[in-house]
Amino acid sequence: MVPESEPLPIPIDPTQPVESIISDPLIAELPSKAVRAKAWAPLRRLIKASWRFRGMILSSMICAGLFAATRYVRVYLAQPLLDEVLVPAAQMSGADAIELFQPRLIELGVIAALTVVATPFLMTGRTYLAGWSVFQVRRDLDQAVARKFLHISLKDHRGGSSGDLLARALSDVQLACNALTQIYIEVAHNILFCIVGLLAMLYTSWHLTLLTLTTVPPIFMLLNHFGKRIQRHTQRRQESQGDLSQRLISILSGIKVIKAFRGYEAEETAFALETDRFFKRAVKVLWNQIMAKVSTEALTQVVGFAIFAIGAWLALNKIAGVTLGTLTAFSGFLMTTYKPMKSITASYAKVMESTAGASRLFELLDAKEEVPDRPDARPMTGLRQGIAFRDVHFSYGEEKILRGIDLEVPPGEVIAIVGRTGAGKSTLLDLLLRFHDPQSGSIEIDGVDLRDLQRNSFLDHVAVVTQEPFLFDVSVLDNIRYGRPDATLEDVKKAAAAAQAEEFIRELPEGYDTPVGEFGLRLSGGQRQRITIARAIVRNPSILVLDEATSSLDAKTERAVQDAIEALRGEHTIFLVSHRLSTIRDADRIVVLEDGAIAEIGNHDSLMSHSGIYRDLVGSHATTAA
Repeated sequence: MVPESEPLPIPIDPTQPVESIISDPLIAELPSKAVRAKAWAPLRRLIKASWRFRGMILSSMICAGLFAATRYVRVYLAQPLLDEVLVPAAQMSGADAIELFQPRLIELGVIAALTVVATPFLMTGRTYLAGWSVFQVRRDLDQAVARKFLHISLKDHRGGSSGDLLARALSDVQLACNALTQIYIEVAHNILFCIVGLLAMLYTSWHLTLLTLTTVPPIFMLLNHFGKRIQRHTQRRQESQGDLSQRLISILSGIKVIKAFRGYEAEETAFALETDRFFKRAVKVLWNQIMAKVSTEALTQVVGFAIFAIGAWLALNKIAGVTLGTLTAFSGFLMTTYKPMKSITASYAKVMESTAGASRLFELLDAKEEVPDRPDARPMTGLRQGIAFRDVHFSYGEEKILRGIDLEVPPGEVIAIVGRTGAGKSTLLDLLLRFHDPQSGSIEIDGVDLRDLQRNSFLDHVAVVTQEPFLFDVSVLDNIRYGRPDATLEDVKKAAAAAQAEEFIRELPEGYDTPVGEFGLRLSGGQRQRITIARAIVRNPSILVLDEATSSLDAKTERAVQDAIEALRGEHTIFLVSHRLSTIRDADRIVVLEDGAIAEIGNHDSLMSHSGIYRDLVGSHATTAA
């Protein structure tokens, strides 16, 4: 979160993420050229992403240019109508005037009619084609964000809040697309409008055009000033949006705890603080948008009045070739150009607002993904010789989690990993699943460094059951098949029977076709966990990882699952992490971790035969159970 206080100025690091640059409260004090480059970088990336649809975009621009031309042609017709028809006709008799000027009048009428007919088609083309392109980019960005969520490392998932990630996926993507909408539908089209208007004004009176152009530098300075402020405050507003989302997620996720401890007032107060912070930051964005609009509006109004007065004086004194028709046409051009200029002013403020969202979005899309395969990585064909941990070390930042783990696991062994909270049990399994790589040492599969194996190929031979039984909002059948999409119904039923889930599944309203609801909430915790175990079993893995997989099961069901695990012994290498003695006592070996190192290793009886950490853990478990 960006602090409310002003930090000390810092130099720009070219490797620093764009978001951290543009969110700096003292951005105005940084070198202007570097600031502009960093501030516009997200927009350049958005435009590059949209350039795949350049055919539609360029067609939209052509329609916009032609649409602008039709508008100015209609305005321009006032000059020949006055100077070539109406004023000369007023100086002649009625019959002679009609006979002399009727052909020219009809000609001007036909031109006007053609522009009227063409206008709606061109307007439709310019808006639809640009809008179609923006929606295509929105689709691509949504898909890119979803892919990034799936492929960024677990460290990044754990390091960020769900609310912030949700805000980037929804609010920031929308802001980024708003920027493209403003650029293509508003800014680009209106710039074309102004260019056509400028050419028309130059053709009519270059003297009055030069006077008009004197407004451009001060307008640009105002836009630049307020644009920076809008961008900075929008960055903070979006961060508050993420905090709000996170607070709501916390309330929904922890509603049972909140109700049980009567934490309503504390949660309401905390949420109120977040909404107040969001309100203050949103108001700052609004205020700067208003100031940008009001200041440029006042400037253009004053200059417009001054130009009209000067033009009238030139026409009365017949100076610089300014006639009544010239002044009328030029005034029409000026009024027609004023609206797109005004729109550019408003759009610039919106683009600056949207840039903050685009910056946050690209920071997410630039996040490092999972540990990549080495170029010469080979596929895994099975597990024959076993798994070996060779002097494995791992740290999270400064915190050392694992220290010199040496362990060999032959194929078919059931090995339990125990230890006090924070001993490194889950991290050891994360390294085995290659969610991280060791900082030093290696993990070998059949003598091959895990980093030399294709990760996807390796995971094809692995199944995992975690402590939190996660199910998708689909049927029981589809949840079990998630472990192996090509599994037959018979395969699924066998896996369900092995996980002791067959009996309760048959009693469900639609059996295997019963929807489990969001997160599986239509089922009990034990039922959900048995389905996740069936999902792992149907995969028929070489390596089965059970991370506190029986923690939510009752004693009877746990015994049944243990029987299922026993049936898998010898065919699968099984890693067990559990605090329950009943789950681990029958393991071939029990590895006891303490402070990230292996303190003891052996079977249950050998470890209980002498005083040590394992016997202490068993004693404390027995005391707790009693």
